[in-house]
Amino acid sequence: MNDDAQPSGAERRRAQLPDKDVLTVRWLAVLGSVAVVGFGYVYRVVLPQAHDPWSYRFGVAGVCLVVAAMSFIPGRPGFIPAVYTLFGVITAWVVVLLGMNDFAPEYALGLVVISAIISAVLRSTRALAAYGAATMAGVALVAARIPEPRVSPLLFGSYLVVILVLFYVVVRNRLRAEREIAASEERYALAAQGAHDGLWDWDLRRGALYLSPRWKEIVGCADGEIGSDPAAWFGRIHPDDRARVDADLFRRGQGADGLFESEHRVRHSDGSWRWVLVRGVWVTDSRGAIVRMAGSQTDISQRKRFEEQLVHDALHDSLTGLPNRALFLDRLERAIAHTHRHPERQFAVIFLDLDRFKVINDRVGHLAADQVLQAVAERLLRCLRAGDSVARLGGDEFALLLEDTDEPAVAAHRVQHELQAPFEVAGQQLLVTASLGIAISSTGFSRPVDVLRDADAAMYRAKARGRARVEIADAELHAHSLSQLELESQLREAVENGELRLHFQPIVVMESRELVGFEALLRWQHPGRGLIGPEAFIPLAEQTGMIMPVGGWALREGCRQMQEWRGAYPEAHRLWLSVNLSSRQFLHPRLVQEIHGVLAETGFPPDRLRLEITESVIMDDPATVTQVLRRLRDSGIRMALDDFGTGYSSLAYLHRLPLDTLKIDRSFVHQMHTDPALQAVIQTVISLSDSLRLDTVAEGVETDEDARALHRMGCRLGQGFLFSRPLAPADAGRILAALPAVLAAR
Repeated sequence: MNDDAQPSGAERRRAQLPDKDVLTVRWLAVLGSVAVVGFGYVYRVVLPQAHDPWSYRFGVAGVCLVVAAMSFIPGRPGFIPAVYTLFGVITAWVVVLLGMNDFAPEYALGLVVISAIISAVLRSTRALAAYGAATMAGVALVAARIPEPRVSPLLFGSYLVVILVLFYVVVRNRLRAEREIAASEERYALAAQGAHDGLWDWDLRRGALYLSPRWKEIVGCADGEIGSDPAAWFGRIHPDDRARVDADLFRRGQGADGLFESEHRVRHSDGSWRWVLVRGVWVTDSRGAIVRMAGSQTDISQRKRFEEQLVHDALHDSLTGLPNRALFLDRLERAIAHTHRHPERQFAVIFLDLDRFKVINDRVGHLAADQVLQAVAERLLRCLRAGDSVARLGGDEFALLLEDTDEPAVAAHRVQHELQAPFEVAGQQLLVTASLGIAISSTGFSRPVDVLRDADAAMYRAKARGRARVEIADAELHAHSLSQLELESQLREAVENGELRLHFQPIVVMESRELVGFEALLRWQHPGRGLIGPEAFIPLAEQTGMIMPVGGWALREGCRQMQEWRGAYPEAHRLWLSVNLSSRQFLHPRLVQEIHGVLAETGFPPDRLRLEITESVIMDDPATVTQVLRRLRDSGIRMALDDFGTGYSSLAYLHRLPLDTLKIDRSFVHQMHTDPALQAVIQTVISLSDSLRLDTVAEGVETDEDARALHRMGCRLGQGFLFSRPLAPADAGRILAALPAVLAAR
């Protein structure tokens, strides 16, 4: 009955009233039937001579009861037309009584009251206008037939018009307000539906709680399964979250404008726990006490799962699923703190590195090598006791944290035993060994990185002593680690402060002692320890990555110095310079560009530069090494293979590598007089070099006997203390100044 556009008869029959309007009409119909009959007695007392047939009254009362009864019929068919009919019957009956009693004021008053009640009930301005027009027309017809009305029809009509107009305005404004409220409620309902949030409203004074259907759906309940008792909500909150939720909900002043929110878990009907975000607002009375709360509930379980996954991924290795370095260090820090509180509870860290894993990687490929790492992780997990941890630190490095242990060596040997069985990967059986270093808390640590440092140092000592073994960090190793750490820091400063030096060892023709070149050898002018040889800091530079700036400086400074000598001494034009490159330097993607940049910067000719690499560099990645060598050779740079025969055998690749020189390692030269087998090895290297049309340079030539023996075997060039120690630039310059005017052509 609240449509402003009056529906057609068919539409009105199909229309349905809201339940609250049906209830209003029902009560009005019942009370109306009582009033119709009851006022019949009143009028007979007040107006004994009035014409007021009981049949009319009982007929109208009967219509009222029929309409009231129709409101109970399921679906209420024809109810709305019956209501309009009832309003028309009542109004027409009163108008008829008004005419039968010559416009008696008592009946005129009754018409005014009935018109006012019906006008208040009508919820359509068009229906109200139609009702007013029909009523006024009926009154006019009745008044025209009464010669001497007891009340002026004009005055009565004016009053009636005023009442009808007044109710028209009131109804119109009321309907507008209701439409605005309905639109607002619809917007809010759509917004809540779009947000997919559950709504709740808690009246603390009445102890009543409203929970929307979506709220109940979040916890897996149907609309009728949860009542209005607040226990239905709070009883579902996780026990560990209950105190915090109470604090969030009732902590006044926590949020601006009385707003609050709380994230907690609630029990789903299937027994699982769901994360929800509850937002709300407080309503307080004049004394500031909370009397009402209302808000929303959002299911954030998926967001929580994403957050937990992100945290897990940040702290775990993606390949093996083991904790990563960050999580391991966190657990190690807790172990250190626990040991400080309970000195009798000791822990140990085992640092594990797989031996020759790069060879496995090259042999079976990266994917299969990853499977090996996963299998290693599984076997390490089988070695753990309750409370122990294992982590993958990166690459083929793992670490184990053993809590409350006094036998870490036993655990380490158990790990080695677990790794002894072959690994089935890509249809192959692979044997994998590992070198293990142990650091024990009794040494006294305050930082996790110190523990890892000592365990790492012990592991490297295990590798140096033959691999596939266990070493325990001791006081000596601890002191060495501290010394290396200090040296690393000082080495970084040395590059910046210009403390590095180059010494130049002459390379000569052994028969004539004629100078053909220099090998540039690094030294460190340490401010406290004096001049330090390369064996003390080059391995450290390679481990820490400092070899890149250190090696780059050596190449640049060597080329600069040689170019300076070329300008000062004409005899130096035919000399070459040998510079060593580490594995990390040689495999750097910008090596060729950087070398070309140094040559362009210094002006040193490419064909006078010889770069020395070791066999291990070749075996790291033969295909890449060959490509780099060819690019360097194409630019005129010469290449030398240093320490040939001391590392991996590179004979399978030697004939394919664009090399110019093989260098015989000093260890062979020093022992060749006492070991005939070594003489045979040297002779083989020289013969191989000749067959490949390569130069051969012997290192470590210290005696005339060494020089004669090498010369007899066909080695033409050599370097060593017999000819000269490595020289400072000034001393090397004096040698160049003393050279004869003519040198044997290289």
